[in-house]
Amino acid sequence: MVPPLPPVARNTPADFRIRFAVCEPRFSDIKTIWIGSDNQSELFRQSRSLPTPSFFFCFAMKLSTVLSGSVLIFAPLTWALPPRGLSNRGSKRHSNPSFRIEEADTASNSANTTIQYSGNWSGAVLVSPPSGEIFNSAIGTFTVPSMPPAGSNGAAAAWVGIDGDTFATAILQAGVYFSVSGDSVQYGAWYEWWPDYATDIDTDDFPVSAGDVITVNIEATSNSEGTVTLTNESAGMNFAINLTSPTKLSYLGGQNAEWIIEDYTQNGGLVPLANWGTVTFVNASASTSANNKLGLGDATIFDIEQYNDIMTSVTIDSDSSVSISYA
Repeated sequence: MVPPLPPVARNTPADFRIRFAVCEPRFSDIKTIWIGSDNQSELFRQSRSLPTPSFFFCFAMKLSTVLSGSVLIFAPLTWALPPRGLSNRGSKRHSNPSFRIEEADTASNSANTTIQYSGNWSGAVLVSPPSGEIFNSAIGTFTVPSMPPAGSNGAAAAWVGIDGDTFATAILQAGVYFSVSGDSVQYGAWYEWWPDYATDIDTDDFPVSAGDVITVNIEATSNSEGTVTLTNESAGMNFAINLTSPTKLSYLGGQNAEWIIEDYTQNGGLVPLANWGTVTFVNASASTSANNKLGLGDATIFDIEQYNDIMTSVTIDSDSSVSISYA
């Protein structure tokens, strides 16, 4: 899934952002979503005026990488929501970094928790580790929501991950998607090292149903390697896999840890957002390279906002619990 762009200065006069990046041709989705077509620009004009001038740099680790297989992109960026796509399981699906929406003032709730609006993420994000440390694990448990057939298309995904917000070039994540298409409802587990596509886990190896209690544990053993473990507490089943960064451009930074419900991307656009009711992550925590364990006390709340509508409502219930509701 895709990470959000870094925060930018407020109250600046321009209505565009410049993206200057070295990106491998394999990741054409980046250009499609972030540079935008005329159709996407039209979608943006219907939404909030988001961006302000900044520069976002994505460098190859070695000059040889740049010379041998990369392309240089330098173009004005209209920060638009991608066009909507149908939730077709036969097509490639992936998460994205958070599409941050910058506002003049960051909202706060009565508990003095910072609220950030995003075009695709809803949940709780630890936006930075303690000084001199990096996040190397994140864990959380949630119950798969019951999605009644709605006679229309809609989907979302609940996941736990590392990076993808202020560190926007990689996400190591895993979770469960829930998809409604007419009278059909589908659930499935998946894992992903963004910007690679999501990989669905075979239902014979790891079945998922409404009401199942799922624990997701993400561990980064280095900036280029990690382990994803999913446990279906209700079915007594476990799935684990070791992953490697798909490219040197997508090494982890260990700067974010998150517990998210996402409006993910499929068929080149965001899926229509389904009504999942409320999903609550419990036993949520992140650990750092100094063996410090952090809860959600300092987490930033992310709510999905699309076309000036707030689509979700998030509450941090305790230091280890966050509830995410479809509004």
